[in-house]
Amino acid sequence: MLRSAGFLFGLLNIDESDFGLIGKRILQGALPFIDVVDIKPPLVYLAFIPTGLFGGISILPMRVVGVLWVFATCLVVGRAARVYAGRGLAEVAARWLVVLAGACEIPSVSSELLMNLPAAGALFFFVRAESGGGLTDVALSGVCIGLASLFRHQAGILLAALGLALCVRATKRRDWRELSRPAVLAAGFALPWVTAIAFYAGAGHFAEFYEWVIARNFFYATGSSGLPFMRAMGAILLCVGAVAFPWALATQESLRPLVRNGARLGLVLSLWLTWIAVSLGGRFYEHYFLQFVPLLALLAAPRTAMLLEAWPRLRRRARVGLAAVATLPTLGLLGYSLARGAAGNYPSQDPRAREIANWLKHNTTVDERVFIWGHFSPIYFLADRMPGTRYLTTSVHVGNFDPAYLADGVDLTPYCSDKDVALTLRDLEVNRVPVFIDTAPSGIHHWDRVPLSVVPAISRYLAAHYTLRAEVAGARIYRRTE
Repeated sequence: MLRSAGFLFGLLNIDESDFGLIGKRILQGALPFIDVVDIKPPLVYLAFIPTGLFGGISILPMRVVGVLWVFATCLVVGRAARVYAGRGLAEVAARWLVVLAGACEIPSVSSELLMNLPAAGALFFFVRAESGGGLTDVALSGVCIGLASLFRHQAGILLAALGLALCVRATKRRDWRELSRPAVLAAGFALPWVTAIAFYAGAGHFAEFYEWVIARNFFYATGSSGLPFMRAMGAILLCVGAVAFPWALATQESLRPLVRNGARLGLVLSLWLTWIAVSLGGRFYEHYFLQFVPLLALLAAPRTAMLLEAWPRLRRRARVGLAAVATLPTLGLLGYSLARGAAGNYPSQDPRAREIANWLKHNTTVDERVFIWGHFSPIYFLADRMPGTRYLTTSVHVGNFDPAYLADGVDLTPYCSDKDVALTLRDLEVNRVPVFIDTAPSGIHHWDRVPLSVVPAISRYLAAHYTLRAEVAGARIYRRTE
């Protein structure tokens, strides 16, 4: 029920169309970071392959994947809670808390949602290792962290947090043999990354993998335009306030005296160090807060179990209050996500994008590829047309800023990427891309702040090789003349 808006209204954010298009291109034989580019790690694109499995391109298969993925995350976090708290009721509580803690963001299939399943696996194996398990559990925890970070880099903060907890435990016990545990954790983490690097190196494309997965993410984080302070504070208040129940109980759990319990120390460090991961780049998008979900559910589970055990003894007013804080966030999310769709405010409902996509469906063939100057890949998705270059959007050409948070009249000329412009021109020439769409005049996703004149080389190429065929919803559509 909570994820029903995605089934009813199609794409819920632009990232879904980005990932889905790359998944479709992979099925067509494209290699991420070479034939089609983006700055996320590779597993998120592999996870979106179902969008192209059944002919054309559709987000519906990912809606099913999303439901099953959250369900699996609930089960894994629940098992971790049983081991951590030593009681079955904590497992039941943790499953519900995963759902509740995720009520801070619309029910899209995001990289954070995808990373949460292997992250939950990492926490499960870590807790089991600290509850009498051996080095195998430590290694598996590291492998799961590596897999999670191949969905989203920020999951790597778990390596630092859990590794630090293992080092503290070894120091307290004055048993230096215990230092083999953080080494094994790091080795497990490295395994998935070494595998990915070896694959790209073997294909002769390590440089591209390094550039898009590592280097560009570093500059994306350090060179971000960021959000205004009030916008950041608003996101924090919304995303923490909406799920105050698990946050309150997890915080209480983390403030208890840290006796010699390596598991709780690792979980507490992970929870609070995750704020670093959420804050990187200073953008504070709501979906970033989904990274807290497994940790909130696991840390809040013991105290939730205590409340459930005490339920028969609680006063009626207390029961009503607890029931409200445990259910209203999910009901609020359901109502908001459905109301937003009814109001037509999701990307696939944008009337300008739908009009452009409809024109493409009626005036191009399925095998004709398209280049879009803009930051709105849902046009490709809605039209069932593939990008004519390696770029899904052209934000990377001008600093990779989110146009929604640029000031009107900002000069992006100093941020132009000569390399990306050159690669775009090469792709346009090699692929003889038949259709070129300039969305700046339409203002879709605020792209009117980034006119084509900002990049004179592409503007000149357009004038030399294309002719204007139509103006649709304000966008200018060009056909190649040679």
